[in-house]
Amino acid sequence: MPTKKRTTTPEPPWQVILEEIRSQNRATIEAVEVSRVKLERGLEQLREQTNARLEVLEAGVRQNSTDIRHLQADVREVASKVDALARIEDRVAALERRRA
Repeated sequence: MPTKKRTTTPEPPWQVILEEIRSQNRATIEAVEVSRVKLERGLEQLREQTNARLEVLEAGVRQNSTDIRHLQADVREVASKVDALARIEDRVAALERRRA
């Protein structure tokens, strides 16, 4: 029995070009995906660092506010003592004038 030879027909040139384009597209898509993942990772790290810094700043602002309230109370106390000393000074000056 004679054997038939299979002859393979070469692919048309446009099909070869199409496969090359598909291959390049896959490579491009993979490269873009890798870039996207890196960018997302970098943005997440930046977000975490920024949040950590903001927490430190917020704690500092809260502490400063507390310190300011305490200092305002201290200033009022000192001001009332200065007023009292001024009255005493006036009385001492009056007594010294009587003596002289």
